[in-house]
Amino acid sequence: MNPFKLSFVLAMAAGAAVADPVTVDSCGASFTYDAPPSRAITLNQQATEVMLALGLQDRMVGTAYMDDAIPEQWRAAYDSVPVLAEKYPAAEVVLAQEPDFLFAGFGSAFSEDNLGAAQRWHDLGVGTYLADASCKDAHPKDVPLTQAPILRDIEVIGDIFGVADRADALIAETRARIDAVQNDPAGGGRTAFIYDSGTDTPYSIGCCGGPALLARTAGLHSISSEVHGTWIDLSWERVVAADPEVILLIEADWSTAADKRAYLENDPVLAELSAVRNGRYVVVPFSETLLGMRFADGVERVNAQLKALD
Repeated sequence: MNPFKLSFVLAMAAGAAVADPVTVDSCGASFTYDAPPSRAITLNQQATEVMLALGLQDRMVGTAYMDDAIPEQWRAAYDSVPVLAEKYPAAEVVLAQEPDFLFAGFGSAFSEDNLGAAQRWHDLGVGTYLADASCKDAHPKDVPLTQAPILRDIEVIGDIFGVADRADALIAETRARIDAVQNDPAGGGRTAFIYDSGTDTPYSIGCCGGPALLARTAGLHSISSEVHGTWIDLSWERVVAADPEVILLIEADWSTAADKRAYLENDPVLAELSAVRNGRYVVVPFSETLLGMRFADGVERVNAQLKALD
């Protein structure tokens, strides 16, 4: 037997038994789990945080590709899991951990430049799951997202790992928190420029990804809401013409909110935008714009800041 397949069989034998096999289709790639995985690797931060929120750190043998700091409530659990790489680990590094499950937040994890197609891992006996919001077939770039993908991720991971009760409780809590903001948004339909990064050309959001859903949930109207895609290039001329009422700054290691604010306030044209003159900024961490466990934190954070602006 292939030694890698043998390690999978042994890992499955060590895992807790489930009443019935669980078959999961993830973005067109199907895999059947005869027992809960015991050697999982997460390949992006939102995947890692779903696992930690479900208390599954003891089933993990590696993480990778963090965008910012893990929240305090999961820090101890996260610190108990080896970090395999700053970005995506090489396939050989992953194989050395003898995994039985790979969980990615972005489709790029399973590209040929990184770990290769999901089916290749399935052929080795390793299950895979791609965060539902990142499946382009399920969520075309011209169709706005809802909160459903993150709720599905929690449900599916709960089923795979045999912790459906934990998943049900987490789904109920997550849905309630997002719905509470959606039912009482503080944005009031105000126009907003969502500023991710860039100086020569501002990088912003289109109609249909997680950041756009966050803005809509808080009652904001993005000045680029009609443009297809999740992340897009805008022009400063368009921003100036729109003169948004609010500027939402995305906090990230590669482009801090403070740096973006300084750029706006030191440019003689952009400094005349009404939002800049009146200091009408809100700030949200990058990880809270993604449809992961911190999305509810993001909508609550933005909504609270919008209320404070009033």
